[in-house]
Amino acid sequence: MLINKTEIRVRYGETDQMGIVNNAVYPSWFEIGRSELFREIGLPYSKMEDEGIMLPLSELQVKYKHPARYEEILTITTRLEEMPLVRTTFKYIIHNSRGELVAEGSTTHAFLDATTRRPGRIPEKLKHRLEKLF
Repeated sequence: MLINKTEIRVRYGETDQMGIVNNAVYPSWFEIGRSELFREIGLPYSKMEDEGIMLPLSELQVKYKHPARYEEILTITTRLEEMPLVRTTFKYIIHNSRGELVAEGSTTHAFLDATTRRPGRIPEKLKHRLEKLF
């Protein structure tokens, strides 16, 4: 299993007039967590795309548990629990600094060849890199 924890501070533009985070912001926070997980293992999205690997989103799920507010520090925990094959699912948990569960969710991504734009199995290069980490 791969795990990454990333801290963010809620920005004013992410909130409504009451200072509560808009529900449409959470998927972008999931992307931050996923990007940081890949960066931590030495494989940022830019490098994957340079190698012809794309991971378009095919499914998104969010459960809102507790409102996040302007200026709060949040921790995004991102997990990749299984070795990817044709698609991969990331799981996310967001807590505030008081330990309250703010949201949880998942995203599922398919592997896509950047040249042909066709879905397929995990590219061998990526597979070998990830196998060492599981």
